[in-house]
Amino acid sequence: MKKIKRNDILEINKEWRLIKTNSNTYGIMDQNGKIIVQPIYSKIEKFGEYDKNLALVKNVSDGYGFIDKTGKEIIPAHFEINDIKSGFHSLYKKYVTR
Repeated sequence: MKKIKRNDILEINKEWRLIKTNSNTYGIMDQNGKIIVQPIYSKIEKFGEYDKNLALVKNVSDGYGFIDKTGKEIIPAHFEINDIKSGFHSLYKKYVTR
């Protein structure tokens, strides 16, 4: 992976940094510069938007899922998503391949 430049980094919080590549994919690194989540997603929401330990992710094939703070996909990013209702998203079973 190329060296991360300052303008490739968007702060999520004091511990995490959202990184963006030239190909418009996103990942996460810690405050020490260690890559926690490889930049393979087309979208990453902030941790805590839905659960304090999870972040909603969208892969480049438009599949949604959730990752934890270690970068592990808790719900693989293979699902479609419904609009927000009462502050919640619902993922449904139509499988989207990467």
